[in-house]
Parts: sequence; structure tokens; C-alpha cells
Amino acid sequence: MSEEQYGTYQHFFGNPIAKPPCRMINAMMYGFFIKGTYVSIQSYVDKTLNSISNSEFHFRALSSYCLLTFTDIENIASKVEPFRSYGWMQETDIIVWLPVAQIDSATNKMTHLYWYPAFITVNNINALVNGRETWGYNKYQCRYDMPDSHKKADYFSLSMETFNPFSPDTKMAWHELLNIKRHTDDDNWFEELFEIGHEVADLLHSSCDEINISADLLKQFLSGFTHPQMDQILFKQFPDGFAENAVYKAVVHSPSEIKRIHKMGFLKDEFKVTINRLDAFPLNDMFGIDIGEQMAKLPYYVCMDFDQDGAYEIVSGA
Repeated sequence: MSEEQYGTYQHFFGNPIAKPPCRMINAMMYGFFIKGTYVSIQSYVDKTLNSISNSEFHFRALSSYCLLTFTDIENIASKVEPFRSYGWMQETDIIVWLPVAQIDSATNKMTHLYWYPAFITVNNINALVNGRETWGYNKYQCRYDMPDSHKKADYFSLSMETFNPFSPDTKMAWHELLNIKRHTDDDNWFEELFEIGHEVADLLHSSCDEINISADLLKQFLSGFTHPQMDQILFKQFPDGFAENAVYKAVVHSPSEIKRIHKMGFLKDEFKVTINRLDAFPLNDMFGIDIGEQMAKLPYYVCMDFDQDGAYEIVSGA
């Protein structure tokens, strides 16, 4: 599909589509690493990112752990006129992230590190439409609970409006997909530090050890200390009028450049994550995350300002 074939995108009056890049102010993120299954995660990557044929490189999951984040963005707006002058909005994202490597097919070397927001829910319908249409985010609308301060980070929850269970007699309703509860462990900060080190070792041990590290990847990693940036990778597609064939399909990436970090740290105590079975959103089938309870690894918080760039094609299905 070429730009010449369809021409310039038509912005309708009142359309929530705003041109990137966008700037985000006071984005308060809480993160929890939760255990999945490597085979399931890689299968998800194969069905999405690797579903478009490409002889130069492919994508491989890096870990059996997923990163679950709750992020309250206080102020978000386009940086491009005339959209910048329209105003700003609040947005909350709850995301399951997968660390993914781009692998050179000839050398089997890992040439780039990406974070794949494989499952996203938002509280804002404008953010949902804009995210799906422009970037290709796999976004759904949600209801949620999260704290207004990292000092009161006791409870998080995520609910989805869906059919559950699947049945001809089931009416769509709101159902809880997951919740996170703080459990006091009475550890002192020395014990907490030891536990953090142990959990980092667990995460590294779970990573894929069949990948060779390239010089370009080391350069990308080291540059992050002076120019903080997180590359997002997305699977963008649009269906035809019968939702049978894709009229557009591509793998795209969108850099996030961190402008300022206001505060950050690890959350004290333990956090128990409870996953409920929803037929429409089976996290156990998608990522191998077990239904039931597990303890999160490396619970953290960070408050930052960042810019979100547009989406650049890596692999085109045209």
C-alpha cells in the first residue's frame, strides 16, 4: 500500500486522531514483573511480529517474564499544530509488556532491543481510538483502581467489559481480569535489597541464552544512560469489511524519549497478583500467565515526562 494510492489522511472535525509526536507530563508508572511461559510468549510473538515474512531478521522473546504496568499520565497532548492548541487530556494505561529482540537471520545476533506492548487497556476512548488508528496499539477500554501516591500503593485492579463466559446467553458486562494487593513482609531495607538482587538474578536466568549480543546492541544499551529512550515495537493491522483479510499489516516501532524523571524507586513489601480467567482475554493462553495467584518480582514506581514519537515501519506486509 503506497501513499500515492490513497493520498493524505483526512482529519474529520472532532476526530480524536492527533498527529504525533505527543508529550506526556507527570506519567506515574507502577511496574510488576510477573511470570509467564516462554513457549506461549514466543508463540504470541510469532503470530504477530513474525507473521509478516522477512528474510533479513526476525523477533524473539527475551524472557519468560512479562512486565505489567499501571501508568497514570496527568497531561498528554500533541506537539504538532494545530492539535497542540486544541488542549490536553488525562490518560491511564494498563499494559502487558514483552521484552523482544530483533535477531539477524544470517548471524543469529541480537541487533536491537524492543519493548512490545502486547496487551493494552485504557480509560479514555480518545486515547483508544488514537492509539489503535495511528500507532496500531492493541488497546481496549477498561475500569481500574490504582493509588494516588507510591506511599499508598496497596491495591490495583483491572476490569474489562466483555462476554464471560462465552455463551449465546451471555450479556456483555464488566468483569475483573486481575488485581494486585500489597502484603507486608516486615523486611528491613537491607533484607529488601538482598531480595531485589535475588529477583534480578531470577529475571536474568529466565532470559533466552541462545542469542549472540552484537556491538550495535551494546551501543544502544549504553546510549540509554545519556539519552534515555525505550523503543516500542507494535503489530499494526486493519481488517477488510468482513474482518477476514488485512488491508494493511506492518511491524512498526515508536521511540519513547524520557525528558525528565521526577522520582523513582522500588516498592517495599510483597505484591500478590491474582489473575482471573476471562474467555475473551485469556492471559494464560496469550502469555502463559497462570490463572490464580503469584508474587510479583521487582515492584517499582517511576514518575517521568516523556515524548512519544510516531510509528515507523520496520517490516511491511504490502
